[in-house]
Amino acid sequence: MDDRPGGADLLWETSSLRPPTGARDFLPREVQRRERLEAQLTQVFRRYGYQRIITPTLERLETLLAGGSIRAEAVLQLRDGEGTMLGLRPEFTASIVRAAATRLASGPLPLRLYYHGNVFRNSRREEGSYSSQEFFQSGVELIGAGGWLADAEILLLLADCVRAVGLSNWTLLLGDVSLTESLLNSVTPKAQAAVRRAIAQLDYVYLEAAPLPEAARQIGLQILGLRGQPEQVLPQLAQLPVSPERLRDLRQLCQILEAQQVRVVLDLSLLQTLAYYTGIVFQAVVGGEIIALGGRYDRLYALYSPQQLEQPGIGFTLLPDTLLRLLPPTPQDEATGCKRLVVPLVPAGIPAALALAARWRESEAVELELLDRTPEEIEAYARQCRIPEIAWVQADGSYHISPVKYPEPPDPTGHCGPR
Repeated sequence: MDDRPGGADLLWETSSLRPPTGARDFLPREVQRRERLEAQLTQVFRRYGYQRIITPTLERLETLLAGGSIRAEAVLQLRDGEGTMLGLRPEFTASIVRAAATRLASGPLPLRLYYHGNVFRNSRREEGSYSSQEFFQSGVELIGAGGWLADAEILLLLADCVRAVGLSNWTLLLGDVSLTESLLNSVTPKAQAAVRRAIAQLDYVYLEAAPLPEAARQIGLQILGLRGQPEQVLPQLAQLPVSPERLRDLRQLCQILEAQQVRVVLDLSLLQTLAYYTGIVFQAVVGGEIIALGGRYDRLYALYSPQQLEQPGIGFTLLPDTLLRLLPPTPQDEATGCKRLVVPLVPAGIPAALALAARWRESEAVELELLDRTPEEIEAYARQCRIPEIAWVQADGSYHISPVKYPEPPDPTGHCGPR
């Protein structure tokens, strides 16, 4: 079945009936692909003991800002009838940690939670205006477990998710905010913003030309240079004024990932856009495109705890829109999922056709022919919807099943038939 509007495309694109900028309709075939992807990820999440949580799309604005880690202008805002400022969630972590610190505070630790859903974001354009966009995310949060072993669980879970959806040629970029911050501590507060900007944007030219103290410039260049294979970067880090304990944890983490055949690039210049990260930060990348990102956030829980209790946390989000664009199409993408089309040949056969469809629906998806179409039109419909079989029901309740015939693909050798 073709989900596209067809001849109405131009009218739809230019009319007020289209969704607002940054949002879109997901038509049945796209939804099927998305549901299959979510099912694959859910299976992996559950194998690790994670349980699904659903938090509100709409939250109090102060919740979403995560103590200033998220800019207010990045949140789509509205005001309720009582004057309270609300927002559409721009990401999931703040909402989930809020629920963990309140509704789940008395439960056993660690909390292993996963989610699927949409997020909304205001993105700043070059001319200074903002545009809203809707994204989809799937991910996990591990709350109440600190240390490198918890980091390893999250990264191995991410690796299993990437493998499960069928992507193999991917790389894990791995940084550590605490190590990078310790190197930046020697930079004067006035120069830190410029150095951070250069690091975040990998802007060597700016760092070389900016009016900075030479010591700050050299620290920035040093951090930008701390990128490569773990066996190259770890010895360099060992010569710098960083925490030996953090360096040891990072080395153990890299060894675990290497044993699981995860391709790792250590990158101390990796600074995520969200300010609540405190430990490792990471991105999964395929062909230069980010398919997942996350990190450790050990100070976030206390912001939402009524008693200001602290709990460590770490998580990641996968980006289904990017994954679906990178994954090759499969024959399943063309099918409706229906296994059989039941056709009453005459009105007297309708009761038997209904009973037959009801029986088969106990184990598989079945459609009932509803329109007054010719057998040729019915077969064309089944081919278009990739329904493999048609059950033709007679007036007496008897039926026969015929497989749907598809055109033969052309012979790549050029022969018209058997020799």
